[in-house]
Amino acid sequence: MATLQTIRNRGGLLVSIVIGLALVAFIVGDALSSGASIFNSSRNKVGEIAGESISIMDYQNKINRNEEMVKMMNGTSALNDEQQTMLRENTWQQMVMDIVMNREYDEVGITVSGDELYDMLLGDNMNPSVRQMFGNADPNQIRAYIKSLMDLPASNPQKAFWLNLEEQITTTRKQAKYNNLVAKALYTTDAQAEEMAESGAAKADISYIVKNYASIEDSTIQVSNDEIKSYYESHKKLFEQPESRKIVYVNFDVEASGEDFTETEKWVAKLISEFAETENPQEFVDLSSDKKFDAFYYKKSEITNDSLADFLFNTKNTVYGPYVEDNSYRISRVASRKMLPDSVRARHILIAPENNNYAQAKNVADSLAGLLKKGADFETLAKQFSADQNSAVNGGDLGWFGPRMMVQPFSDTAFFAKVRDIKVVLTQFGAHVIQVTDRAKPVEKIQIATIEKEIVPSQTTINKIYNEARSFAANVNNQADFDKSVSNFNLSKRIATLNKNDKNIAGMENARELVRQAYLASTPGDVILNNEGSNIFDSGNKFTVAILTDIQEEGVAPVNSVASTIKRELIRKKKAEILEKELQTAIGGSESLLSVAQKAGLDVKDASDISFNSFQIPGTGIEPKVIAFASLTEQGKISEPIAGNQGVYIIMVNNRTADEITPELLTQTKEGMEQSNQYRANYQAVQALLKNAEIKDTRYKFY
Repeated sequence: MATLQTIRNRGGLLVSIVIGLALVAFIVGDALSSGASIFNSSRNKVGEIAGESISIMDYQNKINRNEEMVKMMNGTSALNDEQQTMLRENTWQQMVMDIVMNREYDEVGITVSGDELYDMLLGDNMNPSVRQMFGNADPNQIRAYIKSLMDLPASNPQKAFWLNLEEQITTTRKQAKYNNLVAKALYTTDAQAEEMAESGAAKADISYIVKNYASIEDSTIQVSNDEIKSYYESHKKLFEQPESRKIVYVNFDVEASGEDFTETEKWVAKLISEFAETENPQEFVDLSSDKKFDAFYYKKSEITNDSLADFLFNTKNTVYGPYVEDNSYRISRVASRKMLPDSVRARHILIAPENNNYAQAKNVADSLAGLLKKGADFETLAKQFSADQNSAVNGGDLGWFGPRMMVQPFSDTAFFAKVRDIKVVLTQFGAHVIQVTDRAKPVEKIQIATIEKEIVPSQTTINKIYNEARSFAANVNNQADFDKSVSNFNLSKRIATLNKNDKNIAGMENARELVRQAYLASTPGDVILNNEGSNIFDSGNKFTVAILTDIQEEGVAPVNSVASTIKRELIRKKKAEILEKELQTAIGGSESLLSVAQKAGLDVKDASDISFNSFQIPGTGIEPKVIAFASLTEQGKISEPIAGNQGVYIIMVNNRTADEITPELLTQTKEGMEQSNQYRANYQAVQALLKNAEIKDTRYKFY
């Protein structure tokens, strides 16, 4: 029956379900990153969702629960930093969805009945996740197993997993019902489909001229502060911004010194004599080198270092080096020489382990190998016993493959075996019975034993660089001090805009602590301090000193921060007015577009098959206004000047055609519109709910 190990073996899909990803597959992360307390203290809040305060205790408890599930599914005892970060984000998204969507489900009356849940878990309409977990097991056995689980203590990991799965399947079912409900409200009528089809079927071939905005220098256009403020007041919606922080900073890179290079070279060079004499170069490498022994056999052309290749193929039992490669000092020698093919053709029978029992799988493989050696038919046994169904249908034949195309134990066995030999080998996939059926012509290949020592900064070097950073930061208490110190030390300062959940910034990896402290700082112009109260941040490969220069709160940006953007837009509009007047003058007395073009000093260009549904005009870019005019302007008539994105246009429609509106086209158009509605139901409706929930994400205070 389905043990915990069986769940692990079949549980790749289920990991994502456990941590709630199935709930948010259609949600854009930006919607979530924009936004029960302990003793009602704001210091212990990680955020607020739809007015509900989320305490660090509740959040961490959910993280711990999900972490245990993930570790159970993967059979690991701990998660690395990247996995922990992803888990925290997934847990937050899960909490957001649970709170926001459950309120919506209650509001519209969406539920999942007990009978409905049973049907999805153990009934005739079993959820694919459950079916995958149990494979082809008899449904009655599955039901009996689940009933036995329910009698176990709540702390039992398999019971906890099953209850979590029930919860996720229930939530996913509610979401599907909600999506269908919204989609049904966005019904597409036949009249709408016909109108859409007609707008796409009607096409125009046009000629046009365009006078680009770049033809007028920006410096010739005057924009007053009052104009900027007026535009800002009437377009505030355009200037909504997420929360962010701006900093200036300098980095002191922790890099190896000349002395570090010399010492590393000496360390490697001391091993040359012993390395040359050893009879077991693989063991010597594994004990001495920063990297383990590479068992792959290379032909000469596969070695990218030409000098190394010439040396190793032309000498025996001699060490090459020391030499520098990939920031390491290295010494290399030949570990083994063989005549090996570049490719082989083989067939196999794979016996997959049941319940991770590799010994049993190997026993079965050994038995099959014995039968083959006595004359049994390989193809027949492969079709009957092999778990690799892709090759089993071909009698186990894998075709031709190179040495890196298979996992190493399998590859080594196949490339070292003789044609027609029967071999058994274990890999992570199970036990394989292998027979090589053909080999390419052998060529000389070598195993290269390489001892390498990475060139890293010594503690002396690190201390020296830290002292430089400390000297720089010693008198830095504000931005004026910072700028003065930058000048005195002849450094280049960097500028960065930080989002609250950023982990890296330009030129600095592992910058999470700096980002967090930038958000905890309260006054622009202040030095950013780390947890220990120092103004020097240590990210492992550099020391950083930073100043908070601006705090940008979520909402409408202040006018001074968007003034340059507004000015550019107003300059464009004023240029459009000037160019419209110039082209309107050129139109006067002209009977053709060519005549207008000659007066304006422009070239006439052509574009064909422009419809109301067109995305852009070939050769000029995205110009929705021009496309609209092309759909409406009378054929043969010169249009009025049109202020577009790139410049001011004048067009003339030369010819109009219309594709036939067939029943098939109407059906296709309607289906496309309904698919668009389904997308809106799955995405935009939830986006609206998230925005309305006014999510406040303050996890940066803790992580």
